[in-house]
Amino acid sequence: MTSPIDSEPIGHFDRESTLLPLLEAHETPQPEAMTLSQFQSLSKQERAAFDGRRLDRIVGSIDIKTPVMNELLLEVRRAALRANRAVGRTGVVLSGPPTAGKTTAAFHAMVEGLQRHQRLNPEWKNLGHCPVVYVETPSSCTAKNLMGRFLTFLDLPFTSHMTVEERTKVVTEQLVRRRTSLIVIDEMQNMAFNSRGHSETQQATKNLMNAIPAVPLYVGFNLEKKLHSDAGLGAQFASRSSLVSLGHFGNRTAEEERLWARVVYSFEKQLGLLAQEPKSLLTHCPYLWDRTRGSIGALSRLLTTVALDLIAAGDPETEFITREHLDSVKLDLTSERALLRAEENAAGARKKSARAA
Repeated sequence: MTSPIDSEPIGHFDRESTLLPLLEAHETPQPEAMTLSQFQSLSKQERAAFDGRRLDRIVGSIDIKTPVMNELLLEVRRAALRANRAVGRTGVVLSGPPTAGKTTAAFHAMVEGLQRHQRLNPEWKNLGHCPVVYVETPSSCTAKNLMGRFLTFLDLPFTSHMTVEERTKVVTEQLVRRRTSLIVIDEMQNMAFNSRGHSETQQATKNLMNAIPAVPLYVGFNLEKKLHSDAGLGAQFASRSSLVSLGHFGNRTAEEERLWARVVYSFEKQLGLLAQEPKSLLTHCPYLWDRTRGSIGALSRLLTTVALDLIAAGDPETEFITREHLDSVKLDLTSERALLRAEENAAGARKKSARAA
């Protein structure tokens, strides 16, 4: 019998049987080369098949490698080189606000982690290895139910009567025996507080990672502040880990504007719209930043939604993104609220300026 916390719903990466095949099968297909005239020369069936492939690719495989994502992959690679040391092993902290792309970045780190393990251990499946483990820290986090998440990921039976020590022993033995080399702990902010229960959870996590020659990747919101607010175990996590901060893109300097333009152009190329003139989407860069406040998650949602609508409409000659198309898309509540606050602040500044004049 599991406890109520142990039986809480878990995420889409939280099972070995789901995650590892997903990582192994991941690829980033590029848009198929096709001009408007070439498309129009296809048969009706060929057009439908081509559009179907485009829709599937846009829904599932638009990946934009940003400088920060590349930084994360580099830090995880570096930590992997130290993972087999008896002492002095390091981890990585990935911190950022909602819609900054933490999940996407962590997923790419897991894909690369599996590939790295496979190069070193070509027979990993036959040997029963579990190269990558992912758990999500529950909101009502204790050391006991966090270890329950590990057991659930590994599909190991356990009961509510198992103590945290018993659970930790089973998890440790399994991860060592199965040669786990990357452990991702998401929603880490749920344990990064100054309370007795959370300190026990942090201690259990620290003990687990000390026993396993694997890279820990801690993912969460505002971790750089939450970990340093705890002078005890939180500070120990921070001192053993390099920090990668995922934030929203800025627009205050020329360099920030250039970086944003590169991101927008990368999306334009990945969308592969038949009537979109090369680099024409760059004219919308200021508007796109205003709409998304520099969030790559919101930008992806905005542009892919428009692209899917245009392809589904079945008129290839109108497959280019306009301001009207962009205005028609509602974004997530966080992005819409940020835009509303910015508009209210701008209106207030204009009124203040008018009164001063």
